[in-house]
Amino acid sequence: MKKPSFLSDRFLKPWLWLIVHGGIALALAFSVFLQKPVGINLDLLGILPDTASLKPVSAADRLLGDRSSRGFYILAGAQDFERAKEAAVLLYQGLEGPAFESLSLYVDQGVMDQVLQYLYDYRYALLDGESRELLESGQAHIIAEDALASAFGAFNFTTLDNLDTDPFLLTDRGLRRFISTALSAGGTMSLRDDVLAAQQGETWYVMLRGVLSPRGAAITNADSGVQKIYAIASDIEAENPDLRFVYSGIPFHSYESSSSAQREISLISTVTLVLVALLFLFVFRSPLPVLASLAAIGISILLALMTALLFFREIHVLTFVFGTTLIGICVDYSIHYLVQRNGILRGIAMSLVSSEICFIALLFAPFGILRQFAVFSAAGLLSSFLTVSCLFPRFGSITAKENRIMKLPALPKPGRFSGIIRKTILVVILCVSLAVLFFNRSMIRVENNITGLYTISPSLLESERIASSVLNIGSPGWYFIVSGDTPGELLEHEELLRNRLDREITRGSLKSYMASSLFVPSVKTQEQNYEAAKSLLPLAEAQFEYLGFPRSGAILFCEDFRQKTGRYSEVDGLPPYLAGILENLWIGEVGGRYYSCVLPLHVSVEEPFRALGGEFDFVFFVNKVKDIGTGLDTLTGIMLVLLIIAYGVIAVTVLILYPRRDALRIIAAPLLPVLVTGSVLAAAGIPLGFFSVVGIVLVFGLGLDYMFYRTESRNSNTGTLTVWAIVLSYLTTALSFGALVLSSFPPVHIFGLTVFSGLTTAFISAMLMQGRVSSENHRT
Repeated sequence: MKKPSFLSDRFLKPWLWLIVHGGIALALAFSVFLQKPVGINLDLLGILPDTASLKPVSAADRLLGDRSSRGFYILAGAQDFERAKEAAVLLYQGLEGPAFESLSLYVDQGVMDQVLQYLYDYRYALLDGESRELLESGQAHIIAEDALASAFGAFNFTTLDNLDTDPFLLTDRGLRRFISTALSAGGTMSLRDDVLAAQQGETWYVMLRGVLSPRGAAITNADSGVQKIYAIASDIEAENPDLRFVYSGIPFHSYESSSSAQREISLISTVTLVLVALLFLFVFRSPLPVLASLAAIGISILLALMTALLFFREIHVLTFVFGTTLIGICVDYSIHYLVQRNGILRGIAMSLVSSEICFIALLFAPFGILRQFAVFSAAGLLSSFLTVSCLFPRFGSITAKENRIMKLPALPKPGRFSGIIRKTILVVILCVSLAVLFFNRSMIRVENNITGLYTISPSLLESERIASSVLNIGSPGWYFIVSGDTPGELLEHEELLRNRLDREITRGSLKSYMASSLFVPSVKTQEQNYEAAKSLLPLAEAQFEYLGFPRSGAILFCEDFRQKTGRYSEVDGLPPYLAGILENLWIGEVGGRYYSCVLPLHVSVEEPFRALGGEFDFVFFVNKVKDIGTGLDTLTGIMLVLLIIAYGVIAVTVLILYPRRDALRIIAAPLLPVLVTGSVLAAAGIPLGFFSVVGIVLVFGLGLDYMFYRTESRNSNTGTLTVWAIVLSYLTTALSFGALVLSSFPPVHIFGLTVFSGLTTAFISAMLMQGRVSSENHRT
């Protein structure tokens, strides 16, 4: 079969390189003026996909996640309460600036006065359920008697300054309910000396609560909130060895994981580039090939970054971690061109095509970071190919013969038994891999557990353990999202859900819950409260007489009630302290509908609550850890299907462009590396997960490269040069992916292990088959 002509002379010119690179740069620059600015997403949770069950409320859930991911708790601990409070005050005073959206330490009289005024203004509308039941059942006298007992008793929750306008002490009853509900958000914390505190063992802890601003949640600028917290707290602890700060909240975990990722990016990139440069200096004995290759790598990564930002506006930091693998892949093109300048462009082009097909397949996966990685890598490889094929031939000095090692060791001629030995080794690798898979067959399963995406440091783990014990909030890690067409309808829907949750409390399935409607009832409920409160009017005259007020006060009381009837409390009108409690509950308007979060506390079992999501059309059960794991399992299956499709496309392409015998060899090349990769993962106790499948897709595409180079070299009689080019390209690729294996971030580690083991197998297979190619070259 005649080999199709390669149109390099016509199209692979410097103007093509300039059009592609200059066009992307200009398009990105132009888009910055027309669209929102570009940026880097440093949030650990930013890599997680939406689950299918959450698609109707995905925007609301993301908004809720953004808020909750910026909230934090800090506990100042000391054996003496005053020392703990002093430390909390020092930290509170130091945490100022744009990094913090809100900070809360004091619950002083001013705060309580605002809450009391709110409860007084809406005392009829905010009746608790118990009071309303008493009034509706004809037992209004019980509320009147309780008010008299409180008025003449030794202890009251509120002052008696408004007794002449609130003779039934409805404000006092409302405050009792408020305290019971609000403290559910603070666990075992109680009010002491204007702060929330708790004692555990011999240690007192004072709580400081805050929310980072979007800018303060980032770690790459001077306004990093967590960085500022650590700096100030460290100074306080240094001067007071008896003090200790305990940290809890997603911002601390996000900072730790993102900082680690950034350090690893810098280390991996730097070490890889240095080792590649040293390897080139050793091989080519000249700085020109080194500089040319490093320039090609730098240009590739720059174009990859610009392309990803152009398409996505914001890319995740992990895209860079995975993108560092471009260093090893892109340099392959430079190596093969520099080692064997003539007759290699077609092999490089086919390598590009096979890799791009695999990356294009990733674009169809419903996972943002995967699409980012696909665009990043596809653009980087295209840039490297264009640099090598369009620019390198115009600079002959970098590929001059004197710039290469003058004496490459000759290949040994194939002996009589060499074919048998090579086949035996390949069979042994195949059998060992199958045996490993058999004895570790329990690991041959699709499983994704997002709790394994991040390994918490011992110090932060200890902080979270203490905080969990002290706060004792009891959040199970899952929640409900409730929706409604209007704020009023949303609150009504919440109350329907709360009725079901109250039944679960009776059954002992949970202890309590937090919901916006506990603080702001729906208009429908408030109307019922006003109607129920009417039963107090007949008792007003006697109540005023018992309290020692003139009977005429009852007339004013009744008139005041009629004037207030129809005045409803709203979420937007809450005092700041109550609004702070609701900031992680009330989501608000998103896409024309309104959403809120209902958070169960101290749950014994999950099953009955998951079923609640199916009872109401407006209630969505959210368990991100489990649901996203299930979603990733589905996504992993999609990736395997995409791999099969990509394999089919590549096979058809190869069959068209190559003779049948060569085509069958090329098509079969990735199968053994994929098998070995599966056995390595199984032996390491790693199930088939999303990140390992992404690595297998990459192994599949890159594993074809060696066969393309071998086939092209055999047809052009450059077998010896090809062997050494493959050796060098493998070493550079192994450096890139081998460095990822050392990463402490589990997804990066798994990805690196998968690709490294697969490409190592592909390299060994290529070298074992090289004897036959050399023999053919010799005969030619």
